[in-house]
Amino acid sequence: MCFADAGAPSGAGRASANFDRLVARNAWLFPQPAMDEERAALDAFWRSKGATDDRHRAALVDMGSDLAGEVAARDLYGNRDALGHAVGRLEALLPRGTDVTKMVWHCPEVLRLPLSEVAMRLIALKRAFPSADAERVLEGNPRALLADDLDVVARALDELQMEFPNVDMIAVVNFEPHIIHTSLPSRVRALKSIKPSNHSASLRAFYPPPSDAAGDARAEPMRNPALFAKVFLLETDCSYPRADV
Repeated sequence: MCFADAGAPSGAGRASANFDRLVARNAWLFPQPAMDEERAALDAFWRSKGATDDRHRAALVDMGSDLAGEVAARDLYGNRDALGHAVGRLEALLPRGTDVTKMVWHCPEVLRLPLSEVAMRLIALKRAFPSADAERVLEGNPRALLADDLDVVARALDELQMEFPNVDMIAVVNFEPHIIHTSLPSRVRALKSIKPSNHSASLRAFYPPPSDAAGDARAEPMRNPALFAKVFLLETDCSYPRADV
């Protein structure tokens, strides 16, 4: 027998890829686990819905067993016909082009919401954040549909906008949809409680300069919404009560 030469690896990623190719080329040497009919059907279903990434699709297929702690859950997540019906309803209701497969991967619970409740929560989301890209928000953060106090979260975002007038907070939401979370009010309170002298350099960059600042300190504050989202989440990650989440 002759093993295919994987070549000389140059780093952990290269070595892993070469090993995978080695195994694939010599698959006949190794016992291959058979995919049962249920998993095969689920795999084909999610592939038809655009889940081309193998790991992504495997996670979706595994919902059939991982979330089957009760009969109702198994009847939904482990049944291709039931999944097809539930996914189809969401696709018909949500904004055109919304990647429902991505939503389910992030938050399988959305499939268990009654359609009438999904509609009500979608209306509440659009009312609370009328300028945000609802499709992008739902794809990146489908748990926003499970939040009950979106108006409170929206008011917290308004507070954040007043704190940082140079940053477009809607652009922040569109870049980082997870900003829409029940923890946002607590995060904003935690941020506003930090004394200006204790602000990190990253955070200070987004504040307007003090009126008595001179020279380089008078530079315009940063406006980048993507960078602000990262800085804000990092700065407040350990400074709000977890009971509020």
